[in-house]
Amino acid sequence: MLNEKHHAFLVAQYYRILHDLDPAGAQAVFLFCTRKYAEERGARMAQRALRDGRELTLGTYMSYGEWEYTDPSFSESEVLESAPDHHYLVHKCPWNTQFSEMGAMDCAEEYCRDLDISIARGFNPDLNFEVRSTMHSAGVCDFTLHGAGEKPRPPRDKNNQRPFAFHCGHLLATFARCVGNIYGSRGYAATAEVERRFGEQYGQEALGELLANKARDFSSINA
Repeated sequence: MLNEKHHAFLVAQYYRILHDLDPAGAQAVFLFCTRKYAEERGARMAQRALRDGRELTLGTYMSYGEWEYTDPSFSESEVLESAPDHHYLVHKCPWNTQFSEMGAMDCAEEYCRDLDISIARGFNPDLNFEVRSTMHSAGVCDFTLHGAGEKPRPPRDKNNQRPFAFHCGHLLATFARCVGNIYGSRGYAATAEVERRFGEQYGQEALGELLANKARDFSSINA
């Protein structure tokens, strides 16, 4: 079963390969791909919320998250304020752990400083999701979801959540599409190398699960 660390591995490999492929343009391309992936995820959340007649507030955003940690020991967090804003700190997370183990902290900072903001933007661009720091550079992720405590929040619906094989497949599919569009044959080769490294690291069964999920329609809320 794929998990958060597999997801981070894919991110870090794209970051490295893009910098080898195009040192001058890699930073901008990596950020574009990260934002596109995150915005697509936020848009799925928003469409489910609208289907259910919910307002697209940050409180609703919290209720429509698409995943939970696969292992509770992967994460440690602390809520400092729950109303009117939701202000919390993250002291440990599997992405940081994986990036650290790979020696990819430069990737970690670039990815995490924008990811959550972009998910929220895909959900509703009028929202104010503030990232004050990430643990990669500051030792702690400091997040404030402004106005998220304004109304009671229902618990997350398991029917709206997806396993990490889905999220790994989505990340791979989005990066592959964008990198292919930007670099053509060199971009397709970059994705093939990411997939090769994934299979080498985690085995052919895990790679098969990843590629099967890559083929999903990630624009659909029912995928």
